[in-house]
Amino acid sequence: MQQQTDLRCVLEAKLEMAEEALAHSNCNIQLTMQILIQASKEIEPLLAERAANIARISSLVQQIREQVQSEDERQILDAASPHSTCAHNYVESLHQMIDGQRSIESGVAMAELMLPFIFDNTSWRAYVEFLRAQMGLVELKDEAKQELTNRTHELVRANQQLKSIVAERKRVEERLSQLESIIELADDAITIHTLGGTIVSWNAGAESVYGYSASEVLGRSRYILVPQDQMDEASRILKGLERGEKIPIHETVNIRKDGRRINVSISVSPVRDPNGNIVGAATITRELRN
Repeated sequence: MQQQTDLRCVLEAKLEMAEEALAHSNCNIQLTMQILIQASKEIEPLLAERAANIARISSLVQQIREQVQSEDERQILDAASPHSTCAHNYVESLHQMIDGQRSIESGVAMAELMLPFIFDNTSWRAYVEFLRAQMGLVELKDEAKQELTNRTHELVRANQQLKSIVAERKRVEERLSQLESIIELADDAITIHTLGGTIVSWNAGAESVYGYSASEVLGRSRYILVPQDQMDEASRILKGLERGEKIPIHETVNIRKDGRRINVSISVSPVRDPNGNIVGAATITRELRN
């Protein structure tokens, strides 16, 4: 009987701390919404309040860890614990949204900003409910306790998988944004066309090399860049790429919008779909000047 009483006291203490952490988590979601609504207004006090809440949550987590009673409970707690690596990304993403630096729609940007914190909040709710249920099972058999732990653990694992998906999407988006910047700032002509030769991507370097703006060439055939006497060579290269052949860097002749023939060095790489099928070609072209 004394053992059950002691266990209940431990659970009650942990539950009180977990509920406080959940309250701070709820508050931080509300603070983020306030910051987004206020936009250009003074947001530093709100950011400071959010940071204080996170510090308090971290302190509560440390206290709860000292009383964790199983590995399953530890994993559930870990899923809800704040991660310091998110702090910089949060503030940076927040300022990017406020300053209008995001190229995607604001609704999508807000979802990407909020989802990780909603997932963390859900994990805290799961941990609180886990503790409440544990209190109700103090006098029951170990099998019932284990069944509850397993169900809660499955919920948290699913939540962690969703958080991983969101994090990976953000990493991909950041890499694509960096790649886009590199392509646009490159002096070389970087273009993408389908296997049929239709131009689908055209950077600023291509406009400089060939004289065409993107609006003039997108949707048109890349063969507008190829002199009549080079058509066979261009077709042969494209067919070889489609067969999976590696195309070496080669020198050839292209033609500008003004009709001037230019000597160029071209690198051609395959563009693949998610299934690995070759669906187009990416070319990097540099004009060879005497």
